[in-house]
Amino acid sequence: MQLSELAVLSPVWPVFFLVVAGVLGACLGSFINCLAWRLVHGESVWKGRSHCAVCDHPLNALDLVPVLSWLFLRGRCRYCNEKIAPRYMVAELVCAAYFISIVAVYGLTIHALALCVLGCVLLGLSLVDLESYTIPNGFILSGIVVWVASFAFYDVDLSTIGLGSLMWALTGSSLLAVLTDGLLGAFVVAGCLLAIALVFDRVVGRQSLGGGDVKLVFMVGLYLGLVGNVLNLMVACVIGIVFAVLTQRRRQNAEDPRAFPFGPSLALATWFTLLFGPTLITLYFGLF
Repeated sequence: MQLSELAVLSPVWPVFFLVVAGVLGACLGSFINCLAWRLVHGESVWKGRSHCAVCDHPLNALDLVPVLSWLFLRGRCRYCNEKIAPRYMVAELVCAAYFISIVAVYGLTIHALALCVLGCVLLGLSLVDLESYTIPNGFILSGIVVWVASFAFYDVDLSTIGLGSLMWALTGSSLLAVLTDGLLGAFVVAGCLLAIALVFDRVVGRQSLGGGDVKLVFMVGLYLGLVGNVLNLMVACVIGIVFAVLTQRRRQNAEDPRAFPFGPSLALATWFTLLFGPTLITLYFGLF
């Protein structure tokens, strides 16, 4: 069901569900942030309470309220008074904004639920990539599993935009067409990117693109389809250039100044493509 349909019943309902989506997104953003931190620092993601990264003091419920705890504590640990990185609050806000935008565009559907799970996967791998310059295979596999599982609900709401591939949104295609387009978006775009990277690596004599980035392009290609993933890669390159310029000084001080986390750029581009891709693709093909 789309929010516009709920608005006919009462204008309060769309606002209510968007608020619920935002709160849920912030809570999951907090969880994903903790999960990513533990993966990077070698801690178990299943055992142990959340704790301060500096003094190691266990955190209680009041310390773990998304966004509000960081603001209330003024960005400092209540036990050791050391600064808490703003990444925690930023990640929670980003995840909340993602959930709100997905529900606003895709409505209250199984497809929107799958895309929200995809957003959590993209947030987690982005946080890990930013800190360790790696993308764990677990995130990629999770995204693939969600895409495969979504086809069990394909006939639940055929009026919903876009799960499977953006071409579904443009053509209202059958299940086979959506599946084919998703596979083409994954294998063709990721395959071409890998081939270009291998040639470039041979020319410059060093690795230019991590294997995790290629796998990520493959995974989001399943959701976006062929045309959508091409657009996504173009947007990611633009975001990556801007990000590289803004973080140049930080990378110069790193152990390997040539290392660049491309995962966050791909994740942001995927968010952009999910929201605006169908419109942009329709306008583009309308020029011919």
